Order: sequence, then structure tokens, then C-alpha cells
Amino acid sequence: MLNKVKSQFSERFVILLFLMLFIFSTTFASEYTVPRAAYSVYAEDLDLDGDNDIVVGHNYNSQTEWGGVSILQNNGEGEFTLIDSIYLYSWQTNIYANIINNDEYPDIIGRHFEDDNQYIAILENNQGIYIPNYYTMEYGISDFVTGDIDNDNDIDIVIASNNGQFWGILYNDGTGQFSLPYYTFVDYYPGGIACEDLNNDGRDDIVVCGLKLEVYLSYHDSFQYILVDETDFQNEIKIEDINNDGNKDLIVSRYGAPHLLHFLQIYENQGNNDFSLVYEEEITVGIFKMQLTDLNNDNLLDIIYVKDAYLNQVFVRFNCSNCSFSEEISYLTNDYCHNCFSADLDGNFWNDIITTHYSHNFLSGNLHVLFNDGSGNFVEEPQVGIDEECIKNNEKCKISNYPNPFNPLTTISYDLPVNVENPVVEIFNIKGERIKQFSIDNCQFSIKWDGTDQHSKQVSSGVYLYRLKTDEGVLMSKKMLLFK
Repeated sequence: MLNKVKSQFSERFVILLFLMLFIFSTTFASEYTVPRAAYSVYAEDLDLDGDNDIVVGHNYNSQTEWGGVSILQNNGEGEFTLIDSIYLYSWQTNIYANIINNDEYPDIIGRHFEDDNQYIAILENNQGIYIPNYYTMEYGISDFVTGDIDNDNDIDIVIASNNGQFWGILYNDGTGQFSLPYYTFVDYYPGGIACEDLNNDGRDDIVVCGLKLEVYLSYHDSFQYILVDETDFQNEIKIEDINNDGNKDLIVSRYGAPHLLHFLQIYENQGNNDFSLVYEEEITVGIFKMQLTDLNNDNLLDIIYVKDAYLNQVFVRFNCSNCSFSEEISYLTNDYCHNCFSADLDGNFWNDIITTHYSHNFLSGNLHVLFNDGSGNFVEEPQVGIDEECIKNNEKCKISNYPNPFNPLTTISYDLPVNVENPVVEIFNIKGERIKQFSIDNCQFSIKWDGTDQHSKQVSSGVYLYRLKTDEGVLMSKKMLLFK
């Protein structure tokens, strides 16, 4: 009798546990449970349905004997379902999703170990089926980024090695196949690497930081070397136009000797290959990972970051222009916050925040999403998508584009209500970043977009959002597909 009761209790416990796990995995909007050791995170529209999905990179866990990539699919309203976990035996310090082989589906870039060899891993996205390709690295890799170094409209991979003391490039041949790495050795241990177009010539340039801050400008047959600074160890480098002057600047996280003082630094790109330190602020706890993105839609890049300490917080600082920032605002997360990424997840044109919580032990809710409420403040629940929030009280307002899909030119046509103030057409990428704006008036009926950003640089293939906006708010929005 006792054994029967125990058996019934065990069955009920298993059913209850299953129901609890099911409810947790499908109803919680702000926290999601993914495999252990969640380290890096990225957001991209992997299935081309017009919303951002989430990719998580995991470090190898000896207890589960697993490490790799998790994919969470967006239902279009900022709620996610874990649909795949792909084995890659490695430390996923970075994870990216870019179109590598010139089809329309973003592929995933990570790392892989096998038989004491290290590889760059490309998970080729074949309409949701991921096919791995590996590229052998002669030395261990501590960091990598993606960019178009040779201006051929293909994504290349730029790597850095702390142990090997070098940086290098894997060139994409246009079909998603990569060359052997081209190495440049340095006399220090690289802390971070970044690449963006610094001199507006269409070629992405390379910046390496560590005990030195170095720029390598990419030209057709060589790189031009610029020593920007020699300083204490710098562990994180981002390249963004922080002051909206059309030139991309260097934003650096610095560890001060003897590792007690930490700084946030900005080196302004003054043109003519000249970079000057214009901002330096002491930070009580060092910045570990950061991203620059516009969080309050004022066309200025703000900073989100996590700190190199066991803190369950992500921090936001708003750009006040002229290389000055607001006091940091912190948001609590579930556990030790290790990494962060920002993108529009619920379709309201406001960038949200994703954080990962790194632990080799099982941790529920180890992926946390904070949703932008439309003012740069963050809340737990998704906000209603822009299509439902559009102002629809004026039937005379219309907007559309043709052709759609297009390459590279499309015409955006619209009808405006009378007596509206300061109407504009804005174009956003799928990450929620405004890439172009057109001022219009009631005498116009259409504009043409040639697939370039505000600096006349061609943007990549993918889904873009465009909207008609006035001083009173958003009138209407649509989606369009640029397919090269």
C-alpha cells in the first residue's frame, strides 16, 4: 500500500513538474531558461518574419558535457520560444548573426574546439536548418568581430589572440567560404578588437586595444598604422559616431593599474586620421561588456553595459551630446549579469535590452529581457508592437513602398493629413537603429530610398522598417525587404 502511494505521488510529482516547466517556458515574458553557462548574446531576424530572434552563445559545461548556441524564436510580440540548441564545443565569448553566403538568411558565427584544434564555426542558415562549417585557427582566439574589410559587400571575420599576440582577418570569397587567416603580430596582449569604417571610404578599418590603442586603416593593398595611445590595459573597444558629426569615434573601457581604477574613455575622430582623447571618467567597477545604441530615439547613441563584478544589474547611461552622459541608471536582473545586447524585440521602434546570466550550475531565468516603454525606461513585459500602436484616427494617412522586395532602389509613397507639423519618413534596421530620415511636406507624395544610410553607405540585405511620423507621433509604419 505504501509503495502504491509512493508511486502515485511520484507520478503526480512528475506531472506537476512538467506542468510547471511548461508554464514557465511559455508564459514568462521577461525571463527565459536556456542551457547553462550562457555567455554571449545577439539578436537578428533569423527566419525573415520581420522581428528579431535571439542567439545565445554558451561556454562548455563539464557537468552537462555541452557548449554551443541556443536559438530563441520571436512570436512577433516580444515573447520567445527556445527552438534549437546546437553543439559547439568551445567558449562562446562572442556570437554574431550575419549574412555570410549572400542568401537572405543570417548565418551564425561562433567558435569550436576539436582534438586540441580551434576553429571559427559558421552555422549556415538554410531556412532554419543550420549546417556547420569550420575554419582552422593556428592560434587560440580571444575575440572576434565581423565587417567588410575589402569593400566587396561580403562579411569578413576579424580575429584577435591574447595568447598569440596578434590580430588577423579571414576574407570572405563571396560565397561564404573564407581564406586562410592573414595575421599581424603585436607586442602586447590584445584585450579587444573592433572594425568599422573610420575614414568614410567604404572599407571597414580595424582597431585593437590592450596596452596600446591601435588603428589599422584598410586600403586596397595595405593597412595604414596609427598609434592612438599607450595606456593601462584596455579590455573593450567600440566604434560608433558618438557625437553625430559623421565620423566614427573610439569608445574604450580601461582597466587602470594596479587594477583598482577603471575608466570610460572616448577618443574623438577629428578627421584626417586624427584621434584625440576628449572624455575620460573614472568608473568605480570596471566595465566588462558594453554596447552603444539609441535607447530614447533622440538620434544620439547611449551606452548600456555590465560590470566586471558579481552584480545582478545592467547599467544605462544616456548621451547628453558633446561627449557627456547622464548618471548611470541600473536595472536588476535575475543573477550575475555577464553580457548584454540591445535591439527592438517587440516591434515598437524602441530598443530593448537582453542580458545573460553566466553560471555553470543550473539557473532558471538565465536570459533576461527588459523592454523599452517608449521613453528610455525599461519594464518587464513586452510593449505592444508598433503596428497595433500606430495612430489610426485619420483615414487619409497612408504609406507603402514599391517594389518590395527591392534591390537597391524602392519608392516610398504616402498620403498626409492636412496641417501636420514637421512630417518625416524614418527608416530603421531590424535592430531598431534609425539609419536614415527624410524631411517631407504636403506637396510631396513619394521619396526614393537607394539602400544607403545617413552617411551614404550601402546597408546590408535584410528586413527594414519605415514609418511616417509628425510632431504628434507615429502615423503609420510598414516593413520592406532589401535583397541583394
